[in-house]
Amino acid sequence: MKLNVANPATGAQKLFDFEDDRQTRVFMEKRMGQEVPADSLGDEWKGYVLRITGGNDKQGFPMKQGVLVSQRVRLLLSDGHSCYRARRTGERKRKSVRGAIVGNDIGVLATIIVKQGEQDLPGLTDKVLPKRLGPKRATKIRKFFGLDKQDDVRSFVIKREITRKSGKTYTKAPKIQRLVTPMRLQRKRHLRSLQRRRTEAQKETISEYKNLVAKHTEERKVQSAAVRAAKKAKRSA
Repeated sequence: MKLNVANPATGAQKLFDFEDDRQTRVFMEKRMGQEVPADSLGDEWKGYVLRITGGNDKQGFPMKQGVLVSQRVRLLLSDGHSCYRARRTGERKRKSVRGAIVGNDIGVLATIIVKQGEQDLPGLTDKVLPKRLGPKRATKIRKFFGLDKQDDVRSFVIKREITRKSGKTYTKAPKIQRLVTPMRLQRKRHLRSLQRRRTEAQKETISEYKNLVAKHTEERKVQSAAVRAAKKAKRSA
């Protein structure tokens, strides 16, 4: 079985291939989300604790959380389910997925390090990969750099340099989400003013309509009274 181990503390991940099934026997019959001690993988894994996050069987079918079986099943999936991407609105499709319980036919098992052991694993815990993308939401930028609301978050955006094939280098930065600027406040006031005008115009229209209905009703009453009076005079004559 192959073991894909990710280290959230350093941002690195590495694929390990274990030929002996006795080393990976500790993962058998375990479910996704469970934490497993990794001491049986070798002396260098002493003290490590891994959490199972997913995997694929030898044919490439992924494991799906919530399916409490160890074999492959066919499920009717729709938009919003894992292991499926809808191509059209409202589309549903029956797909083959692997259960959330680890079995012998799992080819690659994905795990993350929950607790680090005594020794360092080369390529996994001994190097720290730089964060490629920084936060783009305004509140998360403030939290990341410890800023106040008075600080301008636009000057703290993490930028990165990109070099094209021609050798030209340019800087790329994400667009800040949920950024409150004077222009945004002005636009908000304008939208509220438009909404207020529409509400007032709608009230005036409703009032005019009610007045017309009342006037029409009164005219009908007068007309009906005149007709009844004419009929009564005709009978008395």
